[in-house]
Amino acid sequence: MFEQIPHRQKSQPQRLAFGNVSVPGTKAGAVVSIGMVVIAFLAIPLARPFILGAIGVGALIGWFLWWLHSRE
Repeated sequence: MFEQIPHRQKSQPQRLAFGNVSVPGTKAGAVVSIGMVVIAFLAIPLARPFILGAIGVGALIGWFLWWLHSRE
């Protein structure tokens, strides 16, 4: 069931993916991510509260971290 992996063997680095679309941490990746969110927002009505909540919480945490950083 589980394969025995020696301790010396290193695993391959995992790539982040959104579905089957690889999303790099660049400006192009941000455009792709925003596009996927807009498509999901328009196509999946049940996901709208989750998406809006995630954007709101993310903005709140981002503002708080910016505020902490700007105080120093």
